[in-house]
Amino acid sequence: MAFPIYWIPTLRVTPDDILHGPVGPVLRRMTIPMVYGIFAMFLFQAVDTFYVSLLGTAELAAISFTFPVTYTLISFTLGIMISMSIIVGKAIGSGRMDTAARITTNALLFGFVIVALISAGGLSTVDVLFGWLGASAGTLELIHQYIDLWYWFAAFLVIPYLGNAAIRATGDTKWPSLLMVGSGLINVILDPLLIFGLGPFPAMGIRGAAVATVIAWIAGFMGSIWLLGHREKLLVFSMPDLGEFLADTREIIKLGLPISLANMFTPMVVAVLTAIIATHGEYAVAAFGAGGRIESMAMVVSFALTSALSPYMAQNFGAEKPERANEALVKALKFAVLYQIVMYGLLVLGADYLGHIFSDDPDVLTIISRYLWIMPLGAVAYAFVIVLNTAFNAGHKSYLTFIATLLRLVLFVVPLAWLGNHYFGMNGMFFGAVAGNFLTALVSWQLYRRNIYHP
Repeated sequence: MAFPIYWIPTLRVTPDDILHGPVGPVLRRMTIPMVYGIFAMFLFQAVDTFYVSLLGTAELAAISFTFPVTYTLISFTLGIMISMSIIVGKAIGSGRMDTAARITTNALLFGFVIVALISAGGLSTVDVLFGWLGASAGTLELIHQYIDLWYWFAAFLVIPYLGNAAIRATGDTKWPSLLMVGSGLINVILDPLLIFGLGPFPAMGIRGAAVATVIAWIAGFMGSIWLLGHREKLLVFSMPDLGEFLADTREIIKLGLPISLANMFTPMVVAVLTAIIATHGEYAVAAFGAGGRIESMAMVVSFALTSALSPYMAQNFGAEKPERANEALVKALKFAVLYQIVMYGLLVLGADYLGHIFSDDPDVLTIISRYLWIMPLGAVAYAFVIVLNTAFNAGHKSYLTFIATLLRLVLFVVPLAWLGNHYFGMNGMFFGAVAGNFLTALVSWQLYRRNIYHP
């Protein structure tokens, strides 16, 4: 008897399953592989943080300063990714596979070029930007060792991201997950070798973490091209028609720009919170970065659920079956909230122990513990928000995602965190951020009821 492989399901979800199968089981089969893939991507980042933390608090603070900046560029890419996935999913749902391949190819070209241009601009503003965030001159030297190389190769991250999104749009979440797991494993293996100089490898310090990341990206790039071109037949190997290219990119930008801007607001929130917590010292920044990594790991299942929900809803909208899309959304909302409540309880129980993964500094450990007692409570509301944002995007109303996220930045999380820090110190900042997330959830629900939900 063959031993069943449970860690990544072997059965592919087909468009017919998405359009006609039972909603809950199909959505679950699409979500489970993404849990492993997204976990690997977060592990990708957490391993960097862990090994860099062994170099010292200064290095941990340096890489923590880069988180909001690197995630801003990734968030822009996610906007293109989500819009492309929705557009491709609708084309597949309506039976237009040639159109799906053309859109995928044009989106890859567009994404690669635009991220390369943004990265070039980022390279010229490192000192100004990180100085504004509160990095000292010594920390800036360490930041350059990591971020400069990251910028040079960031465009190679685009193809795996967009390629995985196109494959997920077909209903196949297994192969994108395998590709993400593979990239994560490469990073896990190379990090200690290049950071500390084990065996024949030179000790590169924090730059070694960047080199490991780049190599993993290039491996993901090659794997994604192979899957798209040879297995999924979603690449067109010919010169693109200029008119079709412009038409496709216009549609991607129209849907994706609000999503990109909304996604970029999230690291902007983190950037401002980083600047606020930097007033308590760089050891507080180090703790804040480590706490954020732990919290992100606790949200992996919710992120995976939205990755599966997006193509599910898009295909059903494309097939003119909005009632199935709405049923999937309601099930996703209930699950995401319950899951994050359970994870909050687990993080509270482990708050005094998890920080030791990243630091032995007593000051850093105290703040990590305090972070885990408070901030993950806001993840309950934030998971609710990101599921609703998926519905806005799949319904081609991504401007609602933009509105909700802008309000989160301008009116809720940042102002309340600043006020809390001003009057009550660090704990006040954490509680202010949590309250802001719950207010965002209330506003997002009202936007959904008025613009998407039709009983």
